Amino acid sequence: MNPFFEFFSSASNVWQKGGSLMPVIGVLSLYTYYVAFDLWLRLRNVIPKDLKAFPREKWDAFQGGGKVDRIIRYCIATDKDPRETRRRFQQVRISDASYLSRRIKLLLVLASASPLIGLLGTVIGMLQTFNGLSMQDSYKMDLVASGISQALITTQAGLLVAIPALAFIHVLKRQKKDWLHCINRLESITIRQVSPALSR
Repeated sequence: MNPFFEFFSSASNVWQKGGSLMPVIGVLSLYTYYVAFDLWLRLRNVIPKDLKAFPREKWDAFQGGGKVDRIIRYCIATDKDPRETRRRFQQVRISDASYLSRRIKLLLVLASASPLIGLLGTVIGMLQTFNGLSMQDSYKMDLVASGISQALITTQAGLLVAIPALAFIHVLKRQKKDWLHCINRLESITIRQVSPALSR
């Protein structure tokens, strides 16, 4: 048999044994990782890799488009006032920090919900097991086996969604810190560019 079809058949069998909560866990996992990858790609594309070593004389390197360029253009006031520039950078910093914090908190809620739903599936499976123990011998073993299987599979599925998501959240928190450092560095570079312009 083709390994792909064998894997698909095995996964489908496990999905069915997981009971009615497996679609909920499946949808939750898709949404969780959609939010996580979307945020990760956004941050990965806007954080310059060489920002820490960014020399002053290469100021034009950041003025080629993208989010960094838009921030620079917004924060440099028309009269090139350093105080106005600092105020605008503070606005950008607060806005971005608030947005990133909200998205990361949403991910924490989603990641925390997965094992709880798995635990609910465990409870349902155990209730089904106890219900099977009270029935006639001809039906007892089928219900007991089905209940135990559901209890274990939903718990495992919830953990398989939550554990990588929590690791992903740690990566995103690090990226958030790097992006805020990036804004601070841009502010420093921009102020150095504005100040000589005033002296001329």
